[in-house]
Amino acid sequence: MSQGEKSELYNELKAAGVKFDRHYREYNTEELQAAVTELRLQPGYQPPEPVARPMQVERDPEELAAQRAYHAGEGELPIRTDENGLVWYREEVKKPAFPKPRARRKLTYLETGSKTETVVNGRYIETFEVAGSEQRSGEVKITMPSYQVGVFLDPRFPFKIHTYNGLRGFDLFDVQKFYGGGDLVPPSIKRVYIANDLCYDIRTTIRAVEEEYRQSQLKGQ
Repeated sequence: MSQGEKSELYNELKAAGVKFDRHYREYNTEELQAAVTELRLQPGYQPPEPVARPMQVERDPEELAAQRAYHAGEGELPIRTDENGLVWYREEVKKPAFPKPRARRKLTYLETGSKTETVVNGRYIETFEVAGSEQRSGEVKITMPSYQVGVFLDPRFPFKIHTYNGLRGFDLFDVQKFYGGGDLVPPSIKRVYIANDLCYDIRTTIRAVEEEYRQSQLKGQ
């Protein structure tokens, strides 16, 4: 049984109000399965509706950096779910120790050319260039970096995580959306670079969210 299924068993027990005397990691899958089986035999108990799992796709070890595009914000689709239940949006690709083939991206654009316009305003004459009326296509080829920052979602956190070479940070846009804009993010939350991705520090972000939750609970009382 996978780690994700173990988590589902634990969450079902927790949702039913079962009190645990040990930490999650100290239970094995067989113990949790036995407890869930006993729980489901109780009269009147209704098990939760099963949650659809993203299809698990194994990582391609030959994938090149930037071979798959990642777009921050809304609409991105996961590419795989690993054995630990982490949902990946972009693979981490380490910089190779020796030169390897790199991905190349081709961009096509429409070239309109330019033309010169002259404007006479009293004693002043101004000359400037504007877009022309030509219609020809152009092409640009870009060689992509030799490494790539990974992006995944851990079900324990509300923000996607960027990771590279052991360093991790919360997705910049996810945190800003949570607070309603970049200007509203608490100053206690630090920013950090994960390779070339600007992110928010995980530790200070969690502290800020927990502190806000405590304050809201106190006001509620």
